[in-house]
Amino acid sequence: MTILTATSVAQTNTERWRASLYAALAAAVVALLMVLLKGVPVIGALLGIVIGAAPIVGYDYARGALGGSWKPVIGGLIGNVLFVIGVALPGVFTTDFGFVVTGLVISLLTTIIWPIVVGAMSANQSIWRLLLASIIGLILGYIVAFIAAGQNPTSWPGISAILFWAVWGGTVGAALSAWSK
Repeated sequence: MTILTATSVAQTNTERWRASLYAALAAAVVALLMVLLKGVPVIGALLGIVIGAAPIVGYDYARGALGGSWKPVIGGLIGNVLFVIGVALPGVFTTDFGFVVTGLVISLLTTIIWPIVVGAMSANQSIWRLLLASIIGLILGYIVAFIAAGQNPTSWPGISAILFWAVWGGTVGAALSAWSK
């Protein structure tokens, strides 16, 4: 292996880790704001939509192309509208465990719709790979959130939600970096 090859491999791995870290941080910051401002309906809903764009913004920032292409960011915003609807409707109609069950179903739908919209609006991302990354991020995020919450469902909307979105965002950010065309 030549020095040039080793250097390019090292830069690629560093870029993936950096993209994953920045995407996770962006998603965690938006999730923290969602948790802190959950009593304010309009701002909470807007942040729920913005969290769909957080991994894309983190990925763009890591590769030094923030603001280069807004189509995937807009796709991330559009792809998370269903999440906001899924969280808002059960919260209006019930205050018990139905909120969590409905939220799981809606987040599964969001996991499918988000990559389709982002992949369709991005010239260098594959819809199928984004779908795979989103599903892996969803599974890993739920594992981390359930471990953090334990048997206390009252902690799910707090730190567990932040951890879920950070893990999901980091997974998607790493995939965006690793699988870009």
